[in-house]
Parts: sequence; structure tokens; C-alpha cells
Amino acid sequence: MKILLIGGGTGGHILPLVPLIRELKKQDINSEVVFADAPLDHSLAEQNFQNIPVHFFRADKIRRYGSWKNILAPFTIIASIYRAIKLLKEIRPDAIFFKGGFVGFPFLIAARLKFRSITLFSHESDISAGALTKLAKKWCHQTFESFGTPPMPLFYSPDQKLAVSASSKKSGNPQLLVLGGSLGAQWINNAVEKKCHDICKEFDVFLISGKNKKIKCNDKNFSQVELLSALDLAKELREADIILSRAGANSLFEIIAGKKPSVIVPLPSAARDHQRKNAYWFAQKGFCHVLEQDSGKDLISALLKAKNDIVMTSNLQKSVIKNSAPEIAEIIMNTLKKKPE
Repeated sequence: MKILLIGGGTGGHILPLVPLIRELKKQDINSEVVFADAPLDHSLAEQNFQNIPVHFFRADKIRRYGSWKNILAPFTIIASIYRAIKLLKEIRPDAIFFKGGFVGFPFLIAARLKFRSITLFSHESDISAGALTKLAKKWCHQTFESFGTPPMPLFYSPDQKLAVSASSKKSGNPQLLVLGGSLGAQWINNAVEKKCHDICKEFDVFLISGKNKKIKCNDKNFSQVELLSALDLAKELREADIILSRAGANSLFEIIAGKKPSVIVPLPSAARDHQRKNAYWFAQKGFCHVLEQDSGKDLISALLKAKNDIVMTSNLQKSVIKNSAPEIAEIIMNTLKKKPE
């Protein structure tokens, strides 16, 4: 049996496929993947998908803001559907798993038009479903949802023995991991830079700044890198005492599953306001603190309050949130076994 897994455009649409592919292999299901033909996708594929066939696919989308590219987008989308049909004929998968990103749209249409025998699955990470997930849900055999009933989160979880830390303790202070590498995380970088020396009096700070986004701070308790491999990031998450992050669903589930106290800053401009909804879902359960970007509240005070919150620490230790990759792989296997020959 063979499954084609499709995602791209962000790490949240790519890295969660790693544990799922590992579980599918245990079920004797072969995997191939399709990612967007973009620098980030190529980099993540090189780091994390060396042992399976990877296809990089050029696709387009209708932009929600004014752009001349929207004039050509319908034509490029139609062309990508024909290319998706051709690729599906070559791969001949028994099932397709859509993780997210506009790269999945032409394959969803192609499968619907030409390959009705292929069983379709999809996964939505955010509490507020995107347009592609809503469309896929109408046609898929099953859509798994991180915030669904039952919740079935799918996020990156490596072989922990392989992770190697990129940082080291500078003092006896708690270790603060700052996830500033995402496209919408520049506010976090700027906030840390502005108060860097004061923050470093309380914490050993390790910042993941993002490509070409390093900040200026020469404090002895501060270190930073532009990017980390997924394995190194997993190690940093394990070793951190507290985390400062945006509210992307995959990051949140990794943080909560790792039972780490955190201060979460939702991105105000996120589509469908999904980051704020994600963050408050966890905050209402006592698993994290939320700091609104425009609240005017002091970042250092928010970090210290979270570090000293024994109720949140207790709630996190009792949390039973875990990666659902094994359950999802088993459902896919059982579904494909029931298909007529």
C-alpha cells in the first residue's frame, strides 16, 4: 500500500508528517511526499525526509490582499491541476493525506475529478479551520482535527535519542527559549532586543531569530541562532524551563505536550484570528499564559509570573496531551484494508 502526504509553505504543514510517516511504516504503508517548490520546503525536506521520495510542486493561490499576481493565479492554478493529475498517475497512491498549504489544492481537485478510487484524508491543526480544510472535509473519508472531538493533534515528535542541543547553560538562571523564527514573530524578536539585558538578569536566553533576523544583544547570558534543525529544536524544547512563542498550533501542542510553562503571544494579523483562539483554548485549561501583543504589559513581568505559576506547572504535569500519529496511522491502515480490491 502507498500513501501520498501533501503539505507545504510552513514548518507546521511539513514537520508533523515526520512522526506520521514513521507510524505508517510500522503499518507497512509506503509513503511519498509532495511539498511546495520553495526554499523552506527544500530545506526541511533535506533535513527530515532523506529516506522517502519527495516531490516539489509549483502551485499558486488567490491572495487575500491586492496583488497583480491574482490576475494570473486562476491560469496557474488550472495548470497546476493538470500537473497534479500527471503526478498522481505516476505515483498511483492508494490514499492521499492533506496536511495543509495551498500546494494541496490542485491535488484535491485532481483526485476529485480523476481518481475517485483514492481514499482521501486530511488534518487541521488550528481551532479555526482554513478554507482548504473546509473543502477537503466535504470530500475526505476522514478529517482529523487537533481541536476536534476527540482531539487528534499531529505535531513534530522526533526520535529523542537523536536530538542534539545547540545551546548551553550560561549561569544558574532558568533557561528561556524564545521561538522567534516564524514569519510573524518579528515583534517577539524586537521585544527581547529592547529588554535583553533585563531579561538576562532573570534567565539564560536562547533565541531562534529566523533567517537574517538576529538581534543585537551582547549579554553573557544570551545566545541566538537563525535557524535550527527540527531535531535540535526538539532538544531545546526539552531542556527549556520556560518558553516564549507565537500561537501556531504545532508549536503550542509541542510546548504543552512537553509540559513546559510558557508565555504565548498571538499574532494579531493571523488569518481567522486563529492564533488567539488557539492560545486561549490552552490558557482556559491553565496550560499557558497569554500576553497580547498590544496590551502594553511588561514582557519581563509576564515571564516571571509564568515561571512562578505553580498552578500552571501542576496543570501541565497532569496534562495527557500527546501526539496522535499512531492512532491516525492505524485508522488509515484499517480503512485501506477494508477497500475492495
